Amino acid sequence: MDSTLFVLRRAWLFGECRRSDIDRAFGTVKSPNRAAALLQGAVQAWPHHLIRLRHRGVFPNLHAVRPAPVEAGLILDLLAQGAPPQETGVFPGDGAPILKPVPKPSRALTPLATRVVLDAALHERPIRALYVGLRVSESGRWRLLWPRALEHTGLFWRLYAQDLEAARQGFPIKTYVLARILEAQPLDPKDVPKDFTPRTLVRRTRRFRVFLSEALTSDQVAVVRNQLDIQDGIMTWPDHALHAFRREFVDEPVPADIVWPLITRLEDRD
Repeated sequence: MDSTLFVLRRAWLFGECRRSDIDRAFGTVKSPNRAAALLQGAVQAWPHHLIRLRHRGVFPNLHAVRPAPVEAGLILDLLAQGAPPQETGVFPGDGAPILKPVPKPSRALTPLATRVVLDAALHERPIRALYVGLRVSESGRWRLLWPRALEHTGLFWRLYAQDLEAARQGFPIKTYVLARILEAQPLDPKDVPKDFTPRTLVRRTRRFRVFLSEALTSDQVAVVRNQLDIQDGIMTWPDHALHAFRREFVDEPVPADIVWPLITRLEDRD
């Protein structure tokens, strides 16, 4: 971790960075010389933005322009990504709590299936997965898959894998919710089609022209554009997350053979 950024952010966000903060972040309680060196190193790295007062700590130079690493948007991005205090300068318990989504089961239905999927993803090996889709009357069906990526959405894990049974489509990469895998088994490489070619999941963004609802007020239009980062009517969005985005923000008909919505009613029990 870059201790100079920790000191810079801590000082500018909270008005000071003390040795006790260094001790807490970098475990220097029994190394006072190292703690002092880390504080001094930050001042040397940011001489126009930090001031050190002996025996008191490091303070922001409020006459300087606020440094880019301390911009609020960047700090929020780091917090959203789960960056540790050594990077953000923010400890758990500082100020108002930072709430995050409570993850739902980040696993397949059985521990063994979860283990098989993770091992296959880490070592890029094929698997057989008993997967339950959401088509009407669908039960579990064995799929032959080659994992290409894992993604945590903030609520659950998804597996991106090539469909080894879709040779005519060039073995496309499809999405599978990890929690919908009933069972999983390693697949013998000899059972992989001879013409199979591994693909790399291209993490690209796509551009869309956005047409907002005419029912929105001008203020609502302004904040929705800000929320979705719409610039001159154009929005970019990660290709792999497009399906979830459409579900949340776009009123599009659900295919007739898909069971949706999954929940028809909620009763508050608290």
